[in-house]
Amino acid sequence: MSPDTTSRRKSAARRAPSRSARPPRYYDLHDDFRAPGRRELGDPVSLERKKKVDSVWLFTSGAPVRGLGKLRSTVRPPGQPLDFSLAGAGLTPVVHARVASIFRELAPNDVQLIPVEVEDCDEPYFIVVATRLVHCIDDRKCAEVHRYTDDDAPPDRMGHYRTVRGLRIDPTRTNGARVFRSWGWPVSLIVSESIKEAFEHAGVTGARFAEVTEPPPKKRRRKAQRKTRKSN
Repeated sequence: MSPDTTSRRKSAARRAPSRSARPPRYYDLHDDFRAPGRRELGDPVSLERKKKVDSVWLFTSGAPVRGLGKLRSTVRPPGQPLDFSLAGAGLTPVVHARVASIFRELAPNDVQLIPVEVEDCDEPYFIVVATRLVHCIDDRKCAEVHRYTDDDAPPDRMGHYRTVRGLRIDPTRTNGARVFRSWGWPVSLIVSESIKEAFEHAGVTGARFAEVTEPPPKKRRRKAQRKTRKSN
């Protein structure tokens, strides 16, 4: 075989996609409301008089947050501390420092970690702000979607989703993000499979995951063919 032929074959091999490659998997990260004796955290508020959290959705809008000073979250009712919680009406992600380190290590360009005091707790906690808003919802694969129309949309919600059930996203449109909010439906905090696995490996409490991408097809097991001997 000539050197030119060998070179062309190697080049083609580099261009060919790997058979083992598969689309990335993503998950909607929820608060596990089933945790027994769990405590409820209130919406974070600023402890500085001249600074105010204008909206409970401020930390879940998919954009960085600035200039709020020292923050605090109340606990009502008291209960078992969790590593991960969604606080208040705004469902703001509040995590223990060890969980914050997972986000800091695996998704440093996708999140903002803001220190927050948790009432009656000396342990360090952080608000996780997903700073990326990604157009990725796959309307056709969701169980149900309804968008705002000209007749009922608030001025800033045109084209956004009124309802999403059975959320599914297109992983090819995430541009490699590991943590983000879905455009038009930012209530969902989407994380990559690597984040999910890191949570599970660390034994993080209070978190629950729902897959929002199509799971890979299960490999079919070939049934062993039984050989029968014919009697003479």
